[in-house]
Amino acid sequence: MIEIERVRPILLDAYGRALSAAHPEEVTFSALERLDTPAPVTLCALGKAAPAMARAAHRALGSSITEAVIVSDHSEELPEGFQLILGSHPIPDERSVIGGTALIGAAQRAQPEGTLVVLVSGGGSALAEVPAGDLTIADIAATNTALILASVPIGEVNTVRRHLSLLKDGGLRRVSSAPTLTLCVSDVAGGPPSAIASGPTLPDGSTPADALAVLDRHDLLESVPVDVVRLLESAPDRGRDGQPHHVEVVADGGVAADAAAAACASQGLDAVVVIRTLSGDASSEASKLMGGAQPGIVSIAAGETTVAVGGSGSGGRNQHAALTVALAIEGTAAVFAALGTDGRDGPTDATGAIVDGGTAGRIREAGIDPAEALRSFDSHPALDAAGDLIRTGRTGTNVGDLWLAWQPEVR
Repeated sequence: MIEIERVRPILLDAYGRALSAAHPEEVTFSALERLDTPAPVTLCALGKAAPAMARAAHRALGSSITEAVIVSDHSEELPEGFQLILGSHPIPDERSVIGGTALIGAAQRAQPEGTLVVLVSGGGSALAEVPAGDLTIADIAATNTALILASVPIGEVNTVRRHLSLLKDGGLRRVSSAPTLTLCVSDVAGGPPSAIASGPTLPDGSTPADALAVLDRHDLLESVPVDVVRLLESAPDRGRDGQPHHVEVVADGGVAADAAAAACASQGLDAVVVIRTLSGDASSEASKLMGGAQPGIVSIAAGETTVAVGGSGSGGRNQHAALTVALAIEGTAAVFAALGTDGRDGPTDATGAIVDGGTAGRIREAGIDPAEALRSFDSHPALDAAGDLIRTGRTGTNVGDLWLAWQPEVR
């Protein structure tokens, strides 16, 4: 029988291989090498993978880039002359407005005979923002917070956010007279490119009335600022952009999941990607994946879940999922990993956790009740006490979460 001690490092190696397969610099460089991008090039990059994607653009396009604005959540080395602005995530603030304003300014200056190259990755919705109408960034932040705390699905969150913004829903392209090329690293499971960072170059055809309907459906009309509701009630429909342009998703969760499955197989563990559009409640979905895993085969899921937080504890969706499973598999030889590809799970220093049948016992030995930690949404200290948190630091990419579940064969 395969032992836990062998399975854990295989799953972690598969996670590392998944990150490599979705490396934003390499996949962006490969795309730009084969695409036509007339000079002069204006480069706009936003999201957690923006610095890496920008470096790829410099490698591929070199001196044809005459202006480059990069908005991300962390600093990385960039070519000389590239402007890096650090926005705020997961809730936008004034730094996000500085970044969003700089992106719009660059797009406006892009030359009609050249190319506006827009590199989009997950996290861009919060990192760059320009409020619409008379809204303030505080109005948008309060709305984001209300949506997140209500565990609203990410697709519906984006529907609201895009109609409160001058940057989103095609806003960046709307202000530019240059032909546009958009490359995306997607963190939106199964979603269209317009969903990534709320579509700075891609309207999705939704309307302010649709955004109002989301708030109404989740009983949030009285929880968001009154100016938000007023704007959505009076704003005109923007419609779809009638001018097609080249849009390409260069990496997503499916790419990462396939790489993870191949890595498991190369080390003797059969693996299958069972879900490419993981969504819903983290705890429920983790229980389903673990419960449905075929003995002896690694079940892999890619996507992004949510947690309706009801306590004041510390953790994130992956840690909450992992602690849920740790209690369910206690005393067995099963293993479960829930890991973010961006290196950060919630407002913590961990990317997630890998748990096994002994995790709950290790938590108790440390003086913590794992069931109470789960109830109070305090997974981070509990999993830390068990030694099961995974800390990678920022990975430079963001293609959602990767879950791997393994049940031993019954002999």
